[in-house]
Amino acid sequence: MSIMQTVVQSSHFMVINHVCKRPRVACGGYPDADEPARFIFTRRGSFVVHVGGKAFFARPGQAVLVQKNVEYRITHPDSDGCDCCTDVWIDDAMLESLGLTGVAASPCREFGHDLQFQKTHVEMLLGMRHGGNDAPDQAEEVLLDTLDYLLRSCAPFRAHTRHSAVARQVARVEEAIIGRVGENLDVHELAELAGCSPFHLCRIFRSRTGQSLRQFRLQQRLGTALGRLGEGEEDLAALACDVGFSSHSHMTEAFRQSLGASPSELREELRHSDLSRLGKRLRAPSGSRSRLI
Repeated sequence: MSIMQTVVQSSHFMVINHVCKRPRVACGGYPDADEPARFIFTRRGSFVVHVGGKAFFARPGQAVLVQKNVEYRITHPDSDGCDCCTDVWIDDAMLESLGLTGVAASPCREFGHDLQFQKTHVEMLLGMRHGGNDAPDQAEEVLLDTLDYLLRSCAPFRAHTRHSAVARQVARVEEAIIGRVGENLDVHELAELAGCSPFHLCRIFRSRTGQSLRQFRLQQRLGTALGRLGEGEEDLAALACDVGFSSHSHMTEAFRQSLGASPSELREELRHSDLSRLGKRLRAPSGSRSRLI
């Protein structure tokens, strides 16, 4: 079941809150539908965008851009879970202003990002919910600043390892981790899925993703937890258990190390998300912005 709610719309973009859960039917897009280009930011759960025989993971820590009129198919590693994403439809003019058009433009691209950007994305969505339609020009400006920040800070690791066999091995491991985020699959189980030794898996996984297996797993857990905090999650102990932490205190410590705040503090901050405040932070000089975002 797919629920789509338009949050804000301007002359150049539309932001849609997209929730997908069982039963799922016909997930994907087709060129005869004249679909615009779209950025997909995952707030909760994870899913895979299949384009031209390649798999692109929409998950916490990684945004996906699908170009205009590209046929794609969606699969869900966690078939029983609930996936929530912010689906940003953008027109040709906005895409060109971001430097993402032209003959060399890939039909689908991944943009790795950190937990700080994950929080910024959630704040952007909540700020738009709180008043984006009342000030569409401001919402558009904040969206452009957010996308510009993503494009300038995204991780380049995917370009470093393109061997198809390696890509398939890493993809199998990624899918296992994001599909079973609440479990602690050890390196031997993951290596068996990849069909290689634990040492070789650790090496190729870091080469392709820029992260260790532990860092990748932690990012998925914190990213999904952050999305649920943005939804106003009250039971933090249950949240910690759901995303695979051993306890509430374990999750709290992980958030403090990554974002400098506890889950309850982050939840309260997200409740008061404001486009004006976020816009000022995004447009701050790069040095001060890294301390504020």
